[in-house]
Amino acid sequence: MDEKYFAQKIEQKWQKRWEENKTFEAEIDNTRLKFYALEMLPYPSGRLHMGHVRNYSIGDALAWYKRLQNFNVLHPIGWDSFGQPAEQAAIKKGVNPRDWTEDNIKQMREQLQRLGISYDWSREIAAHRPEYYKFDQWFFLKMFERGLAYQKDSQVNWCPKCETTLSNEQASGGTCWRCGTQVEKQTRRQWFLKITAYAEELLQGMPEIETGWAERVLTMQKNWIGKSEG
Repeated sequence: MDEKYFAQKIEQKWQKRWEENKTFEAEIDNTRLKFYALEMLPYPSGRLHMGHVRNYSIGDALAWYKRLQNFNVLHPIGWDSFGQPAEQAAIKKGVNPRDWTEDNIKQMREQLQRLGISYDWSREIAAHRPEYYKFDQWFFLKMFERGLAYQKDSQVNWCPKCETTLSNEQASGGTCWRCGTQVEKQTRRQWFLKITAYAEELLQGMPEIETGWAERVLTMQKNWIGKSEG
């Protein structure tokens, strides 16, 4: 018996077996409890780094733990590919954003598969593809029809180099999180969603998630809901 462990040889064997048997594809099974494991979808603006490995390894460990407890686990993956990080990276490289994004997705998918993370790849999505974002547009139109999406003038954090608005978190310290340029305050016409219409309902639901979450996170959530009187 060979005492050495050859990671690539052993892992490739089992990863191939998992793929052939569709081991991680979730199926409807009403005899078992369900568990939905979802990590934050990555921005495909480059390649995976150790921060990604840490994040997705933790999620994978949880998914495996629940399988061992006989839960019917749904563990999907996708790409947060329709936004500024991917677009700005493509512009910096001087290439077409779609081509750049698709190439990065291909490379990152291969990296995740080599890591052996137990994703249901049959449910893979990419936010920049029309078959996905058409539903974003549909949802937005429904909210607009119901008066939940509206426009008004508002002060925003503006990065003159990236030519985009930034959240307060992205403008922490007065500089753009992406390029380091000094952020300007500008008044611009913006779209808003009337979250305040559901503030009371959202706050009433907070006790359902309080177990297991840090107080700091719960406070951030309550502040984000932002209920106001009068």
